[in-house]
Amino acid sequence: MSASALSLREAAQTALENNPSLQRTQREIEVAEESLKIARGNKGVSVSASSSFNAAKTEGALHSSSLSARVTASLTLYSGNKLESQIQSAELDIETAWLEFLKAQDDLVYKVAIAYLDALENYATTQVNLKTEENLAAHEQNIAALYDAGSKAKIDLLRAQVETANAQQDTSKSHAAYEVSLVNLVTLMSVDDISNITLEEISTELEMVELEDFLTLADENRNDLKADELKIDKGALNIEIARANKRPTVNAQVGTGINAAYDSWHPTPDISAGVSASWNIWDSGITRAQIQSAEIELERLRLAMKNDINSVHQDVITAYKNLQIAIIRLRTTQKAVDLAVEECYIATEKYRVGEGILLDILDAEKALSTARKNLVSANYDVARYRIDLAHAMGNTLSVIQ
Repeated sequence: MSASALSLREAAQTALENNPSLQRTQREIEVAEESLKIARGNKGVSVSASSSFNAAKTEGALHSSSLSARVTASLTLYSGNKLESQIQSAELDIETAWLEFLKAQDDLVYKVAIAYLDALENYATTQVNLKTEENLAAHEQNIAALYDAGSKAKIDLLRAQVETANAQQDTSKSHAAYEVSLVNLVTLMSVDDISNITLEEISTELEMVELEDFLTLADENRNDLKADELKIDKGALNIEIARANKRPTVNAQVGTGINAAYDSWHPTPDISAGVSASWNIWDSGITRAQIQSAEIELERLRLAMKNDINSVHQDVITAYKNLQIAIIRLRTTQKAVDLAVEECYIATEKYRVGEGILLDILDAEKALSTARKNLVSANYDVARYRIDLAHAMGNTLSVIQ
């Protein structure tokens, strides 16, 4: 990998700046902010203006006409706590939208990190396949020389050629998988071209503590759980808003206007002020149904939060167990590679001096290739499950160095 390769943090930052799905989530914050302005405006003073001109002519009567214009200001003095609750609800919507935006950011970073790891793993697998292909090609050349010298049968040469061809196909497939994973990565970054993109190896660090500590961190840090709490608070406010329909509403009005008649066209100003109250005494059970509906919705939100907590805990436990297994696999696969290298050396030397058979070499090369690819898989699984665990706790960037 080149020194100027794209780092994982750079890839994540590019995605955060360009990804249209994240930008759409950000717009929801702006919508919530405008809704708050509407809620606050409903509690403020409203001013309306009106004007009219009337003309009439009846048989046997004089022509008559009149002109009037009026400006009225009104203010709700008491709404049964409805307007105040609507404002608080709109404020909670903004906080919820922000938390959901932060959760979307972390989800996007996670997707970028996994795509980045997939690309690195496919690249490393391609290098293993290339090495295996080179080894088998070298064996094929040696056997061809021995066949030309008359010391080996043609069937050995044919088998070596077949294995080399198969290795070339494995290399081609893993390289194609690498390019596909690059396409997935740049799609998340909203970048069109993969031709100039190379990646660098990453380091993931995560201090292993007790599982209960990770569960506690998830409960404290997950933004979606925080958003669930705010939704429950909003559900309680919706009950208060519905109950406000059972209370009276008091409004104050001040108005001024002018009137003029046909006979003089002399404008006459006037001014008025007053307070009015209204109370919905009976609405055929609509308000009661609204209250019950809000209460049911509040209970649904509480159950949804419990379900989300269970899902978060399941994600943490799964990632934690997978990481433990991956760490063990990493140790054992390294030993397997060392043993496979030794086996391959012995099989090659025995065949060279005429004491072994070609099948021993080919089996040893396959075992070595499998062990190396298992080591690649285990190495990236450790990184992948560290990222899974960090994402389950709500902070993917914390493990990326």
